[in-house]
Amino acid sequence: MIAYFDCFSGISGDMTLGALVDLGVPVEWLKETISGLPLQGFDMVEQTVSRNGISAKLVDVVVDKGQPIRDYLQIKTLIANSSLSDRVKQTALNIFQKIAEAESL
Repeated sequence: MIAYFDCFSGISGDMTLGALVDLGVPVEWLKETISGLPLQGFDMVEQTVSRNGISAKLVDVVVDKGQPIRDYLQIKTLIANSSLSDRVKQTALNIFQKIAEAESL
């Protein structure tokens, strides 16, 4: 399955997660999948919002105080050492590489 995003005014992580949930991906499945990473101290909160007359899902990742801010190398290491499948790891690494490239401009 392929999803095409027409990001005419940009997109953020919560918007991406919200779009996936709006399409039918359960938040609990996202949480279960992420549990394959060695991460703690966060939760995902789903809500329906309305922006400029458009109703959508918003999935906010709420992080406990004191959680470290991770750089690209640390994120790569977390993904590489996770229990995620090799296919999911490679996809995640490709996505984070693109994000790192875009944010370095």
